[in-house]
Amino acid sequence: MYSILLVDDEKMELEMLADYVRWGDMGIRVAGTAKNGREALQRMEELRPDIILTDVRMPIMDGLEFSRRAKQINRNVQIAFLSGHDEFHYIKAALSVEAIGYLLKPLDMGELQHLMEKVKQKCEEFRISSQTSEVLKESYLRELILESSPMVRSQWIDKLLLLPSMMPSSGFFQILYITVDPIRNYGVELVTLIRNFAQTEIPRSFLCQIKEGTFVLLCHKPDTPSIELCHAAEQLIRYVNDRNDAIISIGVSDVSMGLESLYDICAGAKRANESKFYFGLGSCTKADQAIEPVYIEVNPEPAIASLCHAISHLQESAAITVIQDFFDTMRTSKVDRDLVCSSSLRLITAIEQHFANLLGGDSVNSMYVDDWKRIANYSTINEIENHILEVCQSILSLMKKKDKDKNLHIIHQIASLIDRSFSRQLTIEDIAKQVYLSPNYVRTIFKDKTGETILEYLTRVRIHHAAELLKDKSKKIHEIAASVGYENVSYFCSVFQKFKGTTPNEYRKKLL
Repeated sequence: MYSILLVDDEKMELEMLADYVRWGDMGIRVAGTAKNGREALQRMEELRPDIILTDVRMPIMDGLEFSRRAKQINRNVQIAFLSGHDEFHYIKAALSVEAIGYLLKPLDMGELQHLMEKVKQKCEEFRISSQTSEVLKESYLRELILESSPMVRSQWIDKLLLLPSMMPSSGFFQILYITVDPIRNYGVELVTLIRNFAQTEIPRSFLCQIKEGTFVLLCHKPDTPSIELCHAAEQLIRYVNDRNDAIISIGVSDVSMGLESLYDICAGAKRANESKFYFGLGSCTKADQAIEPVYIEVNPEPAIASLCHAISHLQESAAITVIQDFFDTMRTSKVDRDLVCSSSLRLITAIEQHFANLLGGDSVNSMYVDDWKRIANYSTINEIENHILEVCQSILSLMKKKDKDKNLHIIHQIASLIDRSFSRQLTIEDIAKQVYLSPNYVRTIFKDKTGETILEYLTRVRIHHAAELLKDKSKKIHEIAASVGYENVSYFCSVFQKFKGTTPNEYRKKLL
């Protein structure tokens, strides 16, 4: 029975296709569903369907682009299109990605059955023609290095050893774990480059594709463990870089004996490859040089406060330094990738929310979604840092344009006055006298230009300095409260908890 993946952005139509079409009567099993092309690509790697029935027009990634990429993953998958748009250019585009058919909505069951018979016949032809020894070798090897069960791995080894072009069972093996960045540059040309280099420069090697943009190059030496692949791996990186827009990063495994060891040395090579998060794209890393991530929480609050202050005062160099220091700390500590991403997202979200009025309040939620997607998809910590630098520089650029406003210099005066005098009792009337304006006018322009009231800004400055003073355990809470302008300790503790989500004492314990 052949398997089919159904792709449609309309929930009801997708459910109808999956649940009400009698696929079993046609000798077809529904392997899964997806609501857009990007999700369908992910499901393809998981489900490996024989057939895909996809809508043409979808958000995120349409059916045509998805089909083009799907063919790169599995050139034998059979694709049929489904659309309510009876337009010639869609049919022409479908043919350009080697689609086997095109159905119009609403679906005619007779036409669907007729097309599926044609599709199954094509599947059978491809299945027969593609069952060559090399194709099977790649398939079996992929299963072997991805299979966690030792018992199942031994079954894949048995299958490998039965092939006409038999995989050697003895001798020494080493693996290059190769990834492509950015993934959009992955294509047939790149695969050909890697394969040609391996055939020419690395004897007794075999290239196996794990998924889109990820390969394993298995290298064999019959009688000695001295396989030195690092130099060849570095050459391969340069070779690809000179001829393609893609950058490849490589993890080099240890040397081990026998096919039974491939799962473990592949895992080691993969860990080495993942160290590109810290070393950067285009790196070549040995298994014994792989970074072991550290699972420690990163508190972005000090960086958020400093960054808001620098941007508000148009201090670009100070803002850049804050961001660089924030990431240098995580880079030096080798903080785990997921924790770097979550801390970075908290930082940039706080900045965007703080300057929401400047950015346009309605756009902040969409910016959060965009930040989340981009940060999650970056391959290195440097890319995440550069993204946050770009966002902050964009905000600074908007601030500088608004700096031409006649009232903005007054805002700078007020902020500077608060920064200098936060430790003493300070009223709106005091501030208004200093800038020679009425209290009501001062309140209005400060809120309009910064998005927060003078009291909110004063409180934030005071709490930021209080948090810094709490690092000195010799200072008592009442002393710290007084030094940042609060005579009432209980009120200080209440305000501190509101801003930091914890009491001063609890905050100090976290620091110690």
